[in-house]
Amino acid sequence: MQQSTSIIVIDDDPLIRLVVSGSLRAAGLNIIEAASGEEGLRLFDETGADAVLLDVTMPSGIDGFTTCAELRKRAQGEHLPILMMTGLDDMESINRAYEIGATDFIHKPLNLPLLGHRVRYLLKTSSTTQQLLQSKQRLHQMAYFDSLTELPNRAFFLEYLQKMVAQAQRKKTKLSVLFLDLDGFKRINDTLGHQIGDQVLQIAAERLNNSIRGSDAFAHFGVKQNDISLARLGGDEFTVLLSEIERDEDAAIVAERIRKNLAQPIILGEHELVTTTSIGIAVYPDDGEVAENLLKHADLAMYYAKRAGGDTHRYFSVQMTEAALRRLNLENHLRRAIERDELELHYQPQLDTHTRTFSGLEALLRWKNNELGSVSPAEFIPLAEETGLIISIGEWVLRRACEQVQVWLDRGIPLTRIAVNVSAVQFLHRGFPGLVRKILNETGLRPEILELELTESALISDVEYVMDVLTELKQIGVQLAIDDFGTGYSSLSRLKNFPIDRLKVDQMFVRNLELNPNDGAITSAIIAMAGNMNMKVTAEGVESKFQMDFLRNIFCDEVQGYLLCKPLPAKQLEEFLNSQS
Repeated sequence: MQQSTSIIVIDDDPLIRLVVSGSLRAAGLNIIEAASGEEGLRLFDETGADAVLLDVTMPSGIDGFTTCAELRKRAQGEHLPILMMTGLDDMESINRAYEIGATDFIHKPLNLPLLGHRVRYLLKTSSTTQQLLQSKQRLHQMAYFDSLTELPNRAFFLEYLQKMVAQAQRKKTKLSVLFLDLDGFKRINDTLGHQIGDQVLQIAAERLNNSIRGSDAFAHFGVKQNDISLARLGGDEFTVLLSEIERDEDAAIVAERIRKNLAQPIILGEHELVTTTSIGIAVYPDDGEVAENLLKHADLAMYYAKRAGGDTHRYFSVQMTEAALRRLNLENHLRRAIERDELELHYQPQLDTHTRTFSGLEALLRWKNNELGSVSPAEFIPLAEETGLIISIGEWVLRRACEQVQVWLDRGIPLTRIAVNVSAVQFLHRGFPGLVRKILNETGLRPEILELELTESALISDVEYVMDVLTELKQIGVQLAIDDFGTGYSSLSRLKNFPIDRLKVDQMFVRNLELNPNDGAITSAIIAMAGNMNMKVTAEGVESKFQMDFLRNIFCDEVQGYLLCKPLPAKQLEEFLNSQS
């Protein structure tokens, strides 16, 4: 035992204090004497102690039972070893001593060697108890708090949310969960590293804290600071719980304050970073009556906020759930569509208006799943682009189309071109020209036979990079076309800078040629200007003789549409082409 270990000896008998103190000092302890319970409490408040020896019977002032109970009320006295010295030997007194918080007791007259052993044991036990308490506190911190931001974590938040839901149910009040995700955080992590990313998360957590502390800003809307709590779920995801709101709209007020605060630029050294936030909102009881559902629905609403472009908030709706379940089901099946051989190419022939022959084809992707049936490309192509699956699917389409056309060429079918749609995601993916070269080499198809149809959106991002890719593709020898021209952001004056071979007039213009003179004027202008720039033009969606004659009269190079032939599987398309010869 070390001299720094302090014991308070409380006894109204000076002889007892003298004997006990002398014995314990000889054992190396620092002794503080008190002649009454009141004095002992005052000394404990002033100096603290590692243990207290306390007489039960003290005629003047408060007795030992009361003193022990008061010590236990102190924050530092909760786990304090208290040894009660008593001349009483009845069980009622002993039981009372334990009930009010005594750790142990020893009878008078005191056996000093035994007293020394008791005190040493209590101190040792107390030390172990403190270590266990500290370990328990550390484990609690690790289990329920995020080490990076020091905010509560997912486990803590869910437990607390469950309690607040139960409270809202009893009080018949509303509560709201806000699910936050930082827009573009992955880009920061990937480009600047995790150290910068961690600093961004810490700053975001601090700003989030500051956002909800401003209770005055919400008070007149019925949102109190005491009713707001937050957590970090992991990564760049945070949650805010508004445990009592008066109206659904109150949650949007908090969400907008948070969004604006988190959108402020972050300066880290030479980097100025901006991280906007997408926020989803779910309200109890309308959007769920259990904690897990509320959190899940707020997460889903956040996803819709992100799909809307980010830096905004969205409330949950039942329609979101239905759409999300459909999307999740589609994604799960789409991930295995290639290996299950569910994808198929259909081909639509293109008629040369000058030679009146079918010399070109467009490859169109189709997907038929055993559970879902035939899924529209308008539904699964955007999903493939969002999830990145378009990279592998696009490669499959390109290879299959080249293989099939080479088979037809080997059979003597006179084809001069196969057009394959390329999404912006696929086109801008690093190494795309190399993939095209590899597939042409593997299939044996001559490069000039292949035409890559690009969307206008693929050409408006990084112009310098786009030009490099287009130039490399032209060096390979393939043809390049702009699909659905006139519906996007491009203009002919801008396209003149790109090595484009063909424009495809969108079917929305062709469809209304007979009814809307403006569409006829637009189509005529596109064809005339494209001709002046040495570009060919193909019109899509031809379904009537009027449309066909109109396009031929304004010297459109090629047409395709249901008037001529609908998209067909490879076998039927081969039969169609053979019937035209």
